[in-house]
Amino acid sequence: MGDVGPTQDGVEPARVLAGRYRFKEPIGSGGMSDVWQAYDERLDRRVAVKLMRGAESSSQFAAGRAGQDEALETRRQRFLREVRTTADLHDHPGIPAVYDTGVDDQTGQLYIVMQLLKGREISTLIWDTDYDYEPLPLTWAAAIGAQIASVLDEVHRRGIVHRDIKPANLMLTPGGVVKVLDFGVAALLGAGTHPHLTQEGMTVGTPAYISPEQCLANTVSPTADIYALACVLYEMLTGRTPFTASDDRSYLWHHVHTEPPSVRALRPDVPKEIEQLLLGMLAKESEQRPAAPAVYEALLPHALKGTPAGTLPLLASDGRDLDPCRPFTRPFGGWRTHLAQADSFASAQPHATSSPLAADEFDEMVDRAAKLAEGGQFTQAADLLSDALTRAVHDTMAEDLSLSLAHVYYLGGSFRDAAALFEQVGATLSDRYDAGDALVQECRYYAAQCRMEVGESTAALAAFSAYVRHEPDEHDEGAVDRHLDALAQIMRLEAGAERFTQAHAAAVVLRDAMSRFRGPQASGLAEIDGFLARLHRLTD
Repeated sequence: MGDVGPTQDGVEPARVLAGRYRFKEPIGSGGMSDVWQAYDERLDRRVAVKLMRGAESSSQFAAGRAGQDEALETRRQRFLREVRTTADLHDHPGIPAVYDTGVDDQTGQLYIVMQLLKGREISTLIWDTDYDYEPLPLTWAAAIGAQIASVLDEVHRRGIVHRDIKPANLMLTPGGVVKVLDFGVAALLGAGTHPHLTQEGMTVGTPAYISPEQCLANTVSPTADIYALACVLYEMLTGRTPFTASDDRSYLWHHVHTEPPSVRALRPDVPKEIEQLLLGMLAKESEQRPAAPAVYEALLPHALKGTPAGTLPLLASDGRDLDPCRPFTRPFGGWRTHLAQADSFASAQPHATSSPLAADEFDEMVDRAAKLAEGGQFTQAADLLSDALTRAVHDTMAEDLSLSLAHVYYLGGSFRDAAALFEQVGATLSDRYDAGDALVQECRYYAAQCRMEVGESTAALAAFSAYVRHEPDEHDEGAVDRHLDALAQIMRLEAGAERFTQAHAAAVVLRDAMSRFRGPQASGLAEIDGFLARLHRLTD
């Protein structure tokens, strides 16, 4: 199992791979591997770790049991092919980035560390669409298809055929970028078919999306991927694949013998040029299909039309925009993001699949998050608190967790996220308590600091000015320190804006407050006097 770390949520010890990748939870599995969400503790970021499944030590591969070992070696070579192929293609935005790879010293398992993707699989997007009443917008299907064609163009130019393009291998990520996954069965053109990776007569691919030549176990070319993409486009537009298996006819039989059905028969609003494109992509003879660049060019005008007005937003689980037209209509971003914690605290309820958060578990999670933050593991701390927040059983617990999360964001440098939470918690508490309540004031102070950190000087000045209207408890050293710091920030912000009269007035207020709270011999008084002298010279 590799190294074992502290328990997570009191369930079982967390596995640590290669001394730096701490496992959190499984997120998927395939025919030869399992995928885990993990944390790279060295760089404090979320990652995906794909582990090859099976008897793992490299010494076992040569240790008899010929049939079993040969199958294991085949899987091992496919896994290594995926690692190398994906790493070689990482420059394209539609390919997940590869960060690391190696062999686990403890188990001998091959692993690959990749970019952790958030968003929605195209298969889920199709499943969640009601094609009888509100089919997927044509522009979305075109935008998704164009992005996949762009990836395939890059892949094919590198001499690679993916061979398993299907909705489950396509991920729509925040910002609307489509990622093509799973190169485990990719074929290298010009290198011949590796005898250990594809046995004679063996069909590689997924039946509903497989090309006629793959059905016949013939040599594949890049247009096999074009055929599969046509099947995906057809399904996105209609909710069903071009061909359906029946009792007397298999998918493979239809791909080889049945003519492509008209997409407009199922969805009349599809333009004729899209129907002609699909028919060409579904040609039985591979040489008659268009290449990836031609598919991209044909779909691009439709993608550029953007999302139709009135279309409901497509969001990831964290609330971020998944609109696949965005990369075409706003290629350098500029879309609005949303915090996962933006919902009202009053509506915070336990997650449907999680147990309510008990009081002792709440204390344990807050303490663990604090220790993680102290160790610089801000991403882990934030995720721990976010998960706990979905299980909060009452408003007070949700507010406390949100405030802790805001502090983690602040310490980790995520100032915009921190500001939003500090302001939200502060507003909620001020409705319940006096505006001068210590916790309300703390939220206002840190929200103002966050606004200053992101360069929003006007908002920061307004927030600091509102904060200092309430005098701190002179017995609370922390509150006094924050009050004096806020006065100093007001002075600096006014001076930075060259409002010297206001800066002078702010300096006088700061000097008076420091003298009252720290005494007439406070060390900071001399610095304020020097500042006032410089202001006099500037205004004389």
